[in-house]
Amino acid sequence: MNWIVFILIAWLCFGLELALLPVFDAGSGGVHPSMVVPLLVFIAMNAPRKPTLWCAILLGVVMDLLAPIAAVDGGTITIIGPHALGYLLGVHFVMAVRGMLIRRNPLTMVVMSILVMLIAQIVVVAVFTARGIGDSSIVWDAGTQLQQRVFSSLYTGISALLLSFLFFAIGPFFGFASTVPTRFARHI
Repeated sequence: MNWIVFILIAWLCFGLELALLPVFDAGSGGVHPSMVVPLLVFIAMNAPRKPTLWCAILLGVVMDLLAPIAAVDGGTITIIGPHALGYLLGVHFVMAVRGMLIRRNPLTMVVMSILVMLIAQIVVVAVFTARGIGDSSIVWDAGTQLQQRVFSSLYTGISALLLSFLFFAIGPFFGFASTVPTRFARHI
């Protein structure tokens, strides 16, 4: 896997996500699509296991740094780990089923991006809810957060559909090895 291409594309995806956040926000509820999760799904469907796991950790830590939580005193708190754990769990799901996936189909990217985003957001809500049990320093309502993040997961399907065509076009620049077997053990 070509790490320079990955870092450049990840930088562009984070930039798009942060720059277009006010544009794509669906109302005042904080529902917005992710541009990073479709990249993570594309990597998980095509790259070998170790680089995929490192990509999930890297993207998760950067997402944790860019998504602080509101504190009770009016400030923000940055906690590293919830998105990284969620992305790791989502990537493990994709790697478990990728032998049965049609990798060059945009609908596969859509469905897998929705599922990975949903898995990651459930982990994030669970971690912050567990953290808030003994500490009331963050403004957190698990029900509201879960509702917003489920709708964001569905909204991510739209960005995955659009980004899938771009990722399929620039896929050869990533330098993926074709050692991942398909369902019938043919290498692609």
